[in-house]
Amino acid sequence: MSKSDMTVIKRDEREVAYSRDKITKAIYRAMVESGEDATQDDAEQVALDVESDLITEFYNQDQVPKVEEIQDLVEEKLMKAAYVTTAKSYILYRNKRQQSRLSRKREKENPLLTNEFLSKYKHQPNPFPTELGEFIYYRTYSRWLEEEQRREYWWETVKRAVEYNCSLAQTTKKEAEKLYDNVYNLRNFLAGRTLWTASTESSKKYGMSNYNCSFTVIDSFKAYQDLFYLLMIGSGVGFRVLPRDVEQLPKIRTDIEVIHKYYEPVDKEERREYTDFDFDEDDVVTINVGDSKEGWIQSLEYYFKFLVDHAYRPLKRIIFNYDSVRPKGEKLKTFGGTASGHQSLKRMFTKIDKLLKEKPDRDLDDINRVKLKPIDAMDLANIVAENVVSGGVRRSSQICLFSADDKEIAQAKSNLYVKEDDEWVINKEISHRQMSNNSIFYEGKPSKEQLKWHVKQMRFSGEPGFINAVEGSRRRENFKGVNPCAEILLDSRGVCNLTSLNVMAFVDEEGNLDKKAMFESQKLSARAGYRMALIEFELPEWDQINKRDRLIGTSLTGWQDMKNAADLNEAQEAQLLEELREVAHQAAREIAKEVGDNEPKLITTVKPEGTQTQMPTVSSGLHYSHSAHYVRRVRISASDPLARVCEELDYPIHPEVGQDPDDPETLVVEFPVKAPEGQVKGDVNAIDQLETYKMFMENYVDHNASITVHVRDDEWEDVEEWLWENWNSVVGISFISYNDNFYDLMPYEEITEEEYNQRVEEMERFNPSLVSKYETEYLERELDESSCEGGACPVR
Repeated sequence: MSKSDMTVIKRDEREVAYSRDKITKAIYRAMVESGEDATQDDAEQVALDVESDLITEFYNQDQVPKVEEIQDLVEEKLMKAAYVTTAKSYILYRNKRQQSRLSRKREKENPLLTNEFLSKYKHQPNPFPTELGEFIYYRTYSRWLEEEQRREYWWETVKRAVEYNCSLAQTTKKEAEKLYDNVYNLRNFLAGRTLWTASTESSKKYGMSNYNCSFTVIDSFKAYQDLFYLLMIGSGVGFRVLPRDVEQLPKIRTDIEVIHKYYEPVDKEERREYTDFDFDEDDVVTINVGDSKEGWIQSLEYYFKFLVDHAYRPLKRIIFNYDSVRPKGEKLKTFGGTASGHQSLKRMFTKIDKLLKEKPDRDLDDINRVKLKPIDAMDLANIVAENVVSGGVRRSSQICLFSADDKEIAQAKSNLYVKEDDEWVINKEISHRQMSNNSIFYEGKPSKEQLKWHVKQMRFSGEPGFINAVEGSRRRENFKGVNPCAEILLDSRGVCNLTSLNVMAFVDEEGNLDKKAMFESQKLSARAGYRMALIEFELPEWDQINKRDRLIGTSLTGWQDMKNAADLNEAQEAQLLEELREVAHQAAREIAKEVGDNEPKLITTVKPEGTQTQMPTVSSGLHYSHSAHYVRRVRISASDPLARVCEELDYPIHPEVGQDPDDPETLVVEFPVKAPEGQVKGDVNAIDQLETYKMFMENYVDHNASITVHVRDDEWEDVEEWLWENWNSVVGISFISYNDNFYDLMPYEEITEEEYNQRVEEMERFNPSLVSKYETEYLERELDESSCEGGACPVR
């Protein structure tokens, strides 16, 4: 019997293909969790021993093993190989998975959210206060229901997300119902990532796909495999390339020829799922790329292995065979979207090969190996991200943290655009550097001269940004870096999934603030965040960090609108922030005790709040509303049926600037918005905004608060002075020049009250039933967000 014919009987009696790779992963996970001194190669050897027995005892006897029988063999082989601690860890993991399956079965038989409870919401009009809010929901979070042949309604999306969240730890029916009511009525928000992926096949198969963002130190080539994987499942990735990090990378060969075999796609039934390789003598190897996320990552793993490992010194040529990779345009079942084909992967390896070979300033050793520099390490990470973008899956997001002494990375984007025929065009040689925002990782306070230079750089080019590692380390002792939007403080291989509280939802029309209801909802936010931190990860080293830290991030949004509506003074603001922080901390401690697990390392944050905040249409995070009345412009794919809905409703809609007006790829829809009476962005100066940040950091935030400070031309010196005087209160802040100039189709544009009233009067109520009129088939898509909730922060 060939390996391609080997199958396994699952617990539900389904017969599926046998995979040694899955056995290896489970063994390695147990090794990591047990602290056993073992490597992935050791796990592979145990898996090979298991496979040998399976062939002898089952497949050669024309029998098909059950999953439980394979697990019994794994335990037996671990014990025989003297991996006693690992065997115990594996048994515990196996028991935990069994308990989880039984728990899910019980919940299915006795759901927390009954039909009787949900019936109160099914026939209500959607709670979105504006057409903008309802449009954002259908554009961003509403999934296709195959049986119904339509997109979800809001009550269904909330049901899917809340049920998934509450399934991760034992939850009472009362709490599940309260959380549902709060999310439905836009008081609480689960992560945007959760609203999109919860309860889907991908969320169950790839636990880490539930997480918005992540961070890793580039101190091994394994870090690139992890980075590649996380980007492919929709997570933004922060990475650090300090000299001491990159120094740990082994030397890499530059003399191996790389060839890409002509692509001849094989039939679906013949495709390899995982990557393998074949040697032709000792000096030529063919990497056969598998048609899966795991297969693509393995191809990168093997490529680096052949360039680094001394065992392959005779190697002279690597051939890539992409024949198993599905053709461009084929639908992707698990995550949505369409396949990019093999070209994006081919471009990635071509670009990496070129990067390694075309460095004139290299000192080669006697076997043509070089030591990478931090800028090379950054380029490699960016090239991997560029490949994921090319794949058509989603836009990638990265932040690169680098040394204050590194002039190369500081100037890495200075030649990103070049002039050709009197036009500025992207420099294709370094186009991958667009993939990350770059920030200096200050491990000491910069001098006044350095700070002056840095503020000038941020003023005129937006980069580099900065991270104050001293303050980050004061807030958490094992601080290594941040997520792409820089509001979460992480160790290497750390992740974040954030929840939010819409504080504006607790102010009534008379300006009364219901603090009791607000605190109850903040408690729900912390508890929901902790449940998400209980997910099992598929990457063992990352899973170990998550189990140790159980990191959460309870954010606040609509703050400035709430402050205006409730007429709070500064002292009342600070007190309310302290109280909200204490509620979150107490709730997190309580649920950790209930579950019997670690308390969260850090708890409170403020994230950018870019997309979800538009559903209740309140001010984002701690930022001020754009103006008293303004037009909010939202981009949408011209092929999205929602565009047709907007056209039928006669909403103001325009082709994107620079695109063919008769056949645009992107359309821009306009919505009128009104802020509560009080201060808006134009009423506050840069120092006021910085003091708001400081107040949040001192009274509420454990991690960092995400803020973009708008600075007028005459305020930059004041900003520089404030940073110097308050450096010890700052982790990271973004700055942008205050721009009250007009350009076509700005995201926000101030309008008069009269124009606002006229636009509202002319705007038809959004009609969800029209979506079904124009959407008659499943047009698969990924999470469409321009903020960190989708893992894709705006890149400067």
